[in-house]
Amino acid sequence: MIKSSEFIKGYTEIIVCALLSGGDDYIYNLVKRITEHGGGEVQITNPSLLMVMKKMLSEGKITTYVGESKNGADRRYYSLTPFGRSYYENLKADYLNSLNTLKSLISGGQNNE
Repeated sequence: MIKSSEFIKGYTEIIVCALLSGGDDYIYNLVKRITEHGGGEVQITNPSLLMVMKKMLSEGKITTYVGESKNGADRRYYSLTPFGRSYYENLKADYLNSLNTLKSLISGGQNNE
């Protein structure tokens, strides 16, 4: 498991954007999906994710609405705004472009391909 919570904090927004790019979702399910897609190596708590979501809401990257539930309480769903989608595409491109540089730096300049 990735032991540093600081490590995941740097990637939480891009992870949320990636998951929401496929459709609206709610906090509990996002946490579950992060754990599953991370193979159990990446874990985040509901309160931690909620803090990130509040920040993204205030920045206009996501929006929220209450969806009815047939089994229990209604859920608050989150979706990407057009600005959020654009932000995600730019962030994803920057991230993917930086991977090769990072690989080179952590391998001491050796190209391990």
